[in-house]
This record gives sequence, C-alpha cells and structure tokens, in this order.
Amino acid sequence: MGLATAMTRRTRTGVGAPLDDRQLADAARRGDESAFTALVERHAGGLHRAIARILVDSTEAWDVVQMTFLRSWQSLDRYDPRWSFSTWLYRIGTNLAIDLLRARSSRERAHVAGAEHHLRLVGEGQGAGELARQREVDTILAELVTVLPPQQRAAFVLRELEGQDTAEVAEALGCSPTTVRNHVFQARKILRQEILHRFPEYAPPARRSPDAL
Repeated sequence: MGLATAMTRRTRTGVGAPLDDRQLADAARRGDESAFTALVERHAGGLHRAIARILVDSTEAWDVVQMTFLRSWQSLDRYDPRWSFSTWLYRIGTNLAIDLLRARSSRERAHVAGAEHHLRLVGEGQGAGELARQREVDTILAELVTVLPPQQRAAFVLRELEGQDTAEVAEALGCSPTTVRNHVFQARKILRQEILHRFPEYAPPARRSPDAL
C-alpha cells in the first residue's frame, strides 16, 4: 500500500453513518485499503500533535507518524479491539518517539524562544489564562519538557497536554495507571523546579511569614 498517498488522499464516503474505528480496522485487516486510509485521515493530525510535543520537533514528528501508520498497517492482525484503535495507535507512535529520544544525544535539538508560562500547566492550580497567550505558553512548555526523561515526558504530554485519561496513557505506554500517575507527578515537580530556575519571574510569589508582617 502507498502509505504516503494514504496520508494525503481524501476518502469518498457513501450514504449512511460513518464506520467507527473498530469497524474500519476490521475492514483494513481484511485488506480494505480505503478503510485504512480513513483511519489515517481521522488520526494523523492528533497523533502528530502529540508526537511533536514529545519530540519538540514538528518535522521529525511527521516521520514518526508515517512510521507509526506503516507499523500499524503491518500489524493489524495484532490489534486488540478491546482497546480503542487510537489508544493502540498512540502506543506504537509513543514507543517510536521514546526510542528516538533515547537515541538522541543528551543535548536536545530544540530551538525555542523565551515567553511567559502559566504554572497551571504543571499543576499549580492557576486559572485558564488568556487564549491570546497560548502560542507563547506552548513555546515555553516545549522548552521545559526537554528536561524530562522520555517516559515521563510521554506520560505528561499524553495525560496533561493531550487530555487522555490515565487508563489510555497506561495502555499507550505499556505500564500501570499508578506508574502513569507517578510519572506525571514527578514531571510536574521537575517542571516547577525548571520554572523557578529559568523563569523565576513567573513563579508564584513566596509566602511571607506572619512574623514578617
């Protein structure tokens, strides 16, 4: 199958309700390339966004996305429909991204600009912030997550940034929900320390002692 074509081609849909992921995966397993093309079109964007956040490299993320769909196409007979197709897909993609991170040199290839960062992104309970600043927030967060170990980074991105539930992240990473929660907790702790070190002007003000009043 021409995977690159599948990732860019539009699928013509017939009359009636669209097939869900499991139905499309079953059809693709039986050799229906158009069904797999529909799965690619449905999930490529979200998968790329998650992988790009893990790698902090949008171009490299597309390479991982294409490899993910190639691997999934070759392994459809191993897909367990008890889990959503997207969870299975994210597991393949996340593992590829983690392998790539581990193969990199210790110095990340990330080129980012300085900008404001809201501590709510690392669990300090701040408000929603201004939507107009979201691009700057994403830029700063992209810089900060490079300090996280690969498994922690993947757990933090999938759980906190992509909004997947803990069970889905556990399945994607091949670990227990408790491990996911621990990864996220440790990631938040590390990121708070990084904010204090690199962006102290955005850290919450220190609480004054009553004796100082």
